[in-house]
Amino acid sequence: MPHSRFNLPILYLAIFILSLTGIFVKLIPLDAVSIVQLRSLIAAFGLAFILCIQKRSFRLAALKTYIGVYLLGLLLGAHWVTFFHSMQISTVAVGILSVFSFPMITILLEPLFTKHRLKNGDIVAGVIMLTGLLIMVGHDLTAFQGPVVQGVLWGILSALLFSLRILFQKYRFEEVSSDSLMFHQVVAVALMLALFVDYPQVSTLTFQGLINLGLLGIFITAGGHTLYVISLKKLPAKSVALISCLQPMLAVVFAWYFLNEIPGLTVLVGGGIVLSVAAYESLHKRRSV
Repeated sequence: MPHSRFNLPILYLAIFILSLTGIFVKLIPLDAVSIVQLRSLIAAFGLAFILCIQKRSFRLAALKTYIGVYLLGLLLGAHWVTFFHSMQISTVAVGILSVFSFPMITILLEPLFTKHRLKNGDIVAGVIMLTGLLIMVGHDLTAFQGPVVQGVLWGILSALLFSLRILFQKYRFEEVSSDSLMFHQVVAVALMLALFVDYPQVSTLTFQGLINLGLLGIFITAGGHTLYVISLKKLPAKSVALISCLQPMLAVVFAWYFLNEIPGLTVLVGGGIVLSVAAYESLHKRRSV
């Protein structure tokens, strides 16, 4: 494992890498399902390579564990598809800012997995976050089929799926190592979506498109998530939660610079409220544990 002085730089590097996801999703001329399946397939080979180098076993403890972990993979795949679709039909900013409602959703759902009661403050924070999401859609809410409101709705669904995956993983599969979890989950995603890939469209990808797909699978999915897992194991959870809120901010800047996507004022204001609540609730939750 890395020396302690490198732990924080590793987290910042992970956040930087993961912030580039939206750029590649927009640059690769494929539908969300095809991108997620191919990304997962490439990431599976990358993670397998890492596991082999570390001389770690691919095997899980029992059949029950395999079933559970692969069901988690289905949640992860559905999360990625809805997240990518959200960015494709709207903007990177709308997609990632709405998905970052997941910390609040996780906190609201966690009492279903524990004996702890939901606090009044959490309910208030949830209402504030909902207000932020409503501000994001702004006047687009009157036209329910508008790209912003559709992007937010798909983003919230993605956040819900991600929250369920986090909670099941934390309370049902805590004993499984992080790298094994990620490997088997991306394998599950690749298998689940294999029948739904637009293969004729994939066959028309240019060399640059293939390079972008490879970077998304190896550099971002396998590399970025592996670095993030290392950070989670070595740094306080509250620090990771706060610094992770840099991801949507960086993603918005990258989308503006590389894709010329300039978010509107309502998206920035509403997204800022969502991020503020996410950061506050994450830190407050960790301090109360």
